[in-house]
Amino acid sequence: MIEEISKQNLPLVSIIMPAYNAENYIAEAIASVINQTYSNWELLIVNDGSIDKTESIVLSFEDSRIKYFSQNNLGVSAARNVALRNMKGDFFCMLDSDDILPQNSIKSRVDKMISSTEVEFVDGSVIVKNQTLDKIIKNYRFNHYGNPTKSLVRLDGNCFFGPSWMIRKVEGKRYIFDETITHGEELMLYLSISNDGIYASIDDPVLIYRKSENSAMSNLKGLESGYKKILSEVKKMNNVSAEDKAYMKARIIRIMFLSYLSRYDVYNAITVLFRITGK
Repeated sequence: MIEEISKQNLPLVSIIMPAYNAENYIAEAIASVINQTYSNWELLIVNDGSIDKTESIVLSFEDSRIKYFSQNNLGVSAARNVALRNMKGDFFCMLDSDDILPQNSIKSRVDKMISSTEVEFVDGSVIVKNQTLDKIIKNYRFNHYGNPTKSLVRLDGNCFFGPSWMIRKVEGKRYIFDETITHGEELMLYLSISNDGIYASIDDPVLIYRKSENSAMSNLKGLESGYKKILSEVKKMNNVSAEDKAYMKARIIRIMFLSYLSRYDVYNAITVLFRITGK
């Protein structure tokens, strides 16, 4: 049983947190890690050139498990890569500086990793809340088991929300975010490591996602650019069928068309077809 494993033998979990001008919410995010029922973790916080009180807030926490790094403003993917290069954990996961980990988020995913050693990626339900976290907007639950590549390519929502996977480190795999894109970076990472891995999801909530004006959907041009780069990379993948590649392109066009249309941006809604297809 998991409970019988002595504390010192529990796997180390690395939690990756980039932070940019995060003074409003980062204390709450850090506290949610400290309050985890699972204690063998390290939290790697990378300050991405913040000009507010982010640094002083982080340094006010006196916990040896918190590792602090600072860099010039190079973007969220570059910040995450600093943490990935320095992490020591057997497993790792992401937490943005404005989101929250439910108390059992780490333990429930580690339990699944230990009990199902064939599983490389563990997900769970994601609760989307408003900016003040006093209203639930949506609850995402996933039911996929097996290799996630086809589901990721087809953007079917069966195994992907965003930074909610816990990942088992596998020797020889390269864990790195594409620093040339600002949207869709988690999807790009997952696609780059999913070829021979098994994904499983648990019922427990693993992430409380704070929806704000800075969410990915608020910058449609950035989202479109990210999708275009991901599609370009998927086209090079030998393990993805031509049918699935075509399906992904059609899904991206539909997503972007409806997104632009929801903003009453008729011009971009119509012309996105030609930008995605390159015609």
